[in-house]
Amino acid sequence: MDRTMSKGAFRDAFKNQSVAVSALPKGTGRRLAERANATAGPVDAALRTKAEFNTVYDLLLAEQEGTTGTPADGTLVCLGPDGQLTPTGRIVQELLDAAENKTEFFAQDMYQVKVTGWPSGVLTADEVMQAPPGARLTLARSNAAADDTLLSTPSFSMVNSGNMTAHAPKRSWKIDFEVGASEDRLYGMERINLKAMYNDPSQMREAVAWRLLERAGIPAAQHTYATFTINDRYMGLYSVIEQVDKKFLKDHFGKNSEGNLYKAYCGDVGCATLEHRSGPGGTDSGRQYFTAGARPDDRTYRLKTNEDDPSAGTYDDLATLVRTINGVQLTGGEKRFATDAFREAVEQVLNVKAFLRWAGANVLLGSWDNYFATPSNYYLYNSGRLGDPTGFMARPYFTFIPWDYDNSSGIDFFSTPWQFTDLLDWPAMTRDYCRITHAPHEVSQLPLFTNLLRHHDFCQYYLDHLEYLLDTEFGPERVAELLGSEGSGRTDGLWQLVSSAAYGEATSPHGRPFTGRQFTNDEVYRAGYRQWELSRGSQFTYGIFHYTRMRYDRARQQLAELRKTYPDGAGGALFPTAMEVLPS
Repeated sequence: MDRTMSKGAFRDAFKNQSVAVSALPKGTGRRLAERANATAGPVDAALRTKAEFNTVYDLLLAEQEGTTGTPADGTLVCLGPDGQLTPTGRIVQELLDAAENKTEFFAQDMYQVKVTGWPSGVLTADEVMQAPPGARLTLARSNAAADDTLLSTPSFSMVNSGNMTAHAPKRSWKIDFEVGASEDRLYGMERINLKAMYNDPSQMREAVAWRLLERAGIPAAQHTYATFTINDRYMGLYSVIEQVDKKFLKDHFGKNSEGNLYKAYCGDVGCATLEHRSGPGGTDSGRQYFTAGARPDDRTYRLKTNEDDPSAGTYDDLATLVRTINGVQLTGGEKRFATDAFREAVEQVLNVKAFLRWAGANVLLGSWDNYFATPSNYYLYNSGRLGDPTGFMARPYFTFIPWDYDNSSGIDFFSTPWQFTDLLDWPAMTRDYCRITHAPHEVSQLPLFTNLLRHHDFCQYYLDHLEYLLDTEFGPERVAELLGSEGSGRTDGLWQLVSSAAYGEATSPHGRPFTGRQFTNDEVYRAGYRQWELSRGSQFTYGIFHYTRMRYDRARQQLAELRKTYPDGAGGALFPTAMEVLPS
């Protein structure tokens, strides 16, 4: 801590953080925090807004003037001549010790989100609905005291979200805190996603998936749980998923957070396969990746940042990526993907290792509704290069960011055994998916995956990391312990965390849940705790444990054969690994 602290420095020390007043020790610091929260806060029990921290600073300054005096520049004196904390410095340190950031927010097991004053009987929102006068949204830790609310705001909006489940009886929600003139945020986040887990009878698949993706060392959203209530009506248990937005980009890419973020859909030019497209005369500029006159919300590759900047919205950076991963400017037919020229070209525009680590985790999870069978439901972020954050269009550099993991670990609608997918040939497993969904190809087109794996070094890295996950994170016994399922010997797993909130969605074991969840409490128990299979209509669901056991065993068998061509450790890569530093 510096000897003195200005108001700006004090405020910056708590940027994108929150201080729960109840977490402060009793004494002067807590008393001042309570005053600031009461006079400048939005009627909750946490310091998190600029106004609150400005008020705390002013109160500290007044307190300091009454004891040790204040320097002429009006700063807080935190260290005395002997280098020890002053009374003011001790209070500042108490505040810093109590402060929590976004990562610590998601580390909590469960929250309760409540909306009051919402229009009576309005329990869905196909379009964005801003909170009417008198409405309020609160967020607190589960089982928290009434005066221990982390967020309380009258400025918010809600809308139902999702693709296949957008109009399901139990809907997912996107909640935005920053509405109109409000600058209300939660740990720097402008919004959160409440996922209904509609297809998941266990209510635990997304927690398992996001945990593995985080262990893979890639930029991935964080996850926790919440119960959700509207006007005292219990809406049920939800997954809380971090939004991939500017705060997410700032956390993962630092000063290079102003680039182009694309989200992949099935839209105006088909699904987001990343196949090369060319127009009349062979032109393959960004113009080929959206339809003239199409609404931005109908595009296949939808720009989520810089939407109003014509120079950044040409899609030319995306065209450069697609051109490169498809080897358009190289000669040699299919053999060009095995060349050093292909490797060097791709590594200039894409964080290849991060993508390959994602691919290994994804094939183990059997998540098909992303850059696999669909392909859609993922992000591409062009950060540009280190030291040149504004030059991302001239020198693009992309990172793959995963999304949407409710259809994973054994959920299937296409009579497809995803757990047996060939590690090197994903498209072969998509034949029934493409037939049933009337896709334009017999199998899904995935040039980003298939072309990279045609290069020996890329394939070696992919397999080495996949085997690392099998050795350390992905195995039936480890997953059973994480779940806390029957026979695991654990009483502190995910099942013990979610079961009470899940059971609260119905009044009897076999009755229809009043929240709209499609699975009864008995089915949730059998799928979640006992890990039984479940079949309903076109959906067949394995227990997560049994899916993992089959995927683990088949992956080991496939690796044993592949190691004849790609010997274990021959690539020299070491794991685990952190996200790579951007190239300059």
